[in-house]
Amino acid sequence: MYKSLKMLAVVAGSLFSLCVNALPVESFASLPDVSQMGLSPSGEKISSIVRVDVENTKGTAVQVTDLKSGQKKLVLFTDNKKYDIYWVSWKDEKTLLVGTVFPSKIDTWVGSSRVNAKTRESRLMIIDLEKDQILTPLSNNFLKRYKVIPVAQDLVVDTLPEEPDSILLALPTNQTLAMGSNSYAGVYKVNFREQTARVYQGSEDHVFGWWTDRQHRVRAGMYIGDDGTQKVVIKNTTDEKWQQVWSHKDFSAEEVTPLGFGLDPNILYIRAYHEKRLAIFKVNLTDKNLARELVFADPVYDVNGRLVYSPVTKDVIGITYSANGGFSFFDPELKKLQASIDKAMPNSRNYIYAFSQDMQTFLMSSNSDTDAGTFYVGHRNPIRLNAVAYRYKQLDSAAMASSKRYDYKARDGLNIEAYLTLPKNSPGKKLATIIFPHGGPIARDDDDFDYWVQYFADKGYAVLKMNFRGSAGQGLEFRNAGLKNWGMEMQDDIEDGARKLIADGIADEKSLCIIGASYGGYAALMGVVKTPDFYKCAVSVAGVSNVYELVKDSRAFWSSYNVVDEQIGNDNKHLKEISPVNFADKIKVPVLLVHGDDDRQVPVKHSTQMRDALAKAGKNVTYLELPDEDHYLSNNENRIATFKAIDQFLDKYMPISKSNLPAPK
Repeated sequence: MYKSLKMLAVVAGSLFSLCVNALPVESFASLPDVSQMGLSPSGEKISSIVRVDVENTKGTAVQVTDLKSGQKKLVLFTDNKKYDIYWVSWKDEKTLLVGTVFPSKIDTWVGSSRVNAKTRESRLMIIDLEKDQILTPLSNNFLKRYKVIPVAQDLVVDTLPEEPDSILLALPTNQTLAMGSNSYAGVYKVNFREQTARVYQGSEDHVFGWWTDRQHRVRAGMYIGDDGTQKVVIKNTTDEKWQQVWSHKDFSAEEVTPLGFGLDPNILYIRAYHEKRLAIFKVNLTDKNLARELVFADPVYDVNGRLVYSPVTKDVIGITYSANGGFSFFDPELKKLQASIDKAMPNSRNYIYAFSQDMQTFLMSSNSDTDAGTFYVGHRNPIRLNAVAYRYKQLDSAAMASSKRYDYKARDGLNIEAYLTLPKNSPGKKLATIIFPHGGPIARDDDDFDYWVQYFADKGYAVLKMNFRGSAGQGLEFRNAGLKNWGMEMQDDIEDGARKLIADGIADEKSLCIIGASYGGYAALMGVVKTPDFYKCAVSVAGVSNVYELVKDSRAFWSSYNVVDEQIGNDNKHLKEISPVNFADKIKVPVLLVHGDDDRQVPVKHSTQMRDALAKAGKNVTYLELPDEDHYLSNNENRIATFKAIDQFLDKYMPISKSNLPAPK
């Protein structure tokens, strides 16, 4: 039978292991002490999201620090139960914009149709720092006009820097319609102090997402048809007419995404494929052929990220991307600034990501495989850096384990990029090993700091992360190799990495545990289904167990085209064949399942169904359900509970042997 959360607490005191933790679990599991730091226009204040743990007050808060006086003030707090703080941005010197999210349910009638769905909603909060007020931009009377309240209410299209009381916000402008094909968002101009809103750009059927030019006019959007065809729509500045350009479908080489306009309103920057890798182009919209001029490309990786604008010139000066750290600046002076910092701090990824209005003060973060992140306020002419905060204060970089590239060939010859972390001072041979595939699955891993990896290494385990086929960032063909491939070659790629570690003498073939979250949780479960004698245990955090239900639940009820069918598949028989929940009888090893009861990305039923199937088959399963928790372990107490459950599980089922203990220091 499975163990409940209550039973876990009871057995915790009786577990014995040879684990070698130098730090308590809480040091790795806790939310960051500081994250999402931002610089005010004057360069005299910084905002950040901080973890609060004082007596009976636990949660996260928005903090504002005056750099001259050193005074710190919490301006917004949440216990991460009612809502989570998602993002923070400066509008001007006295105003902060804050995006919040929370799990929700929609259950209403629209005409003769009932709308019933679990969802994740977002809201915008506006903090007036001068008056110590928290403002909500939309009045209740305004929202009552909607038959179905929009779930996303924090989509700021333009902050309108020259208008201190207003922003542009994306919301459906046809308020009488339900969720579905005719409820696409337009743009409202919102005066958040007066709580008034007027239509700035009406909703266009099938158009989602809007971009303004540097003159704050709505100039671009993205159209998606009933058959999944996507097109960029552009408004002409002379006749105000919309034009559809660059038609493509998901996962095609013709993909085009607008990024934003240059100071010249006729210059649009786009992301599109160049030699099968995503790259940055600019297009002069007055050119009838819409010729693309290549601005930035990487020969190995897709170029992602946002445009960087100069507060002085208002024009594009770079892109928030680099394969090895730091943003990529186009401006020669900023290239020199970045190069000088990289020279002074050569073993770190150094990101200059915010400038003051005069561009003389900047905000920078520096991190590496062993450095969780240090925030600096920098000054130019001459260059000076002052450390102002540490992402994880308890994680000293000197105590962390380093990571290295560990590429290998999959069984069909495909090269798999991977990263190996060995316990600090480890002998490096015959180690108990964690195989740690990432979520997504269209995501990617690198050698940047990973608190999960450092926790495992601190216990004495080797850790392998890999970018199996279907991962993002390595071009069109590599990503598309994962389409409709769940549980097949994608799964083999993970196993092949483990076998390479064994062949190289690094991993102990009798001490392998596969652990993952989200898609990684699916891969963990599928790993012990496909190869029941290979791994010694498995841990799935918010993992998918029933692929058939995942696809069914992800299909939009108002559309005939669903991207999930393209990504995972629509053959019901096949979907059931790649669902671990249907093969619990094949699993031979202990399994730990962890899931939040408010998860909207992968509903908790995936873990409860897997728990019940394993229990029915008489298998060894431990189940931990996290109250008021989303897909991302946003609540600090739940995150700690998750790590403690994994800690106990590993100590019981794959403890570190004395031969794997680090050498004495």
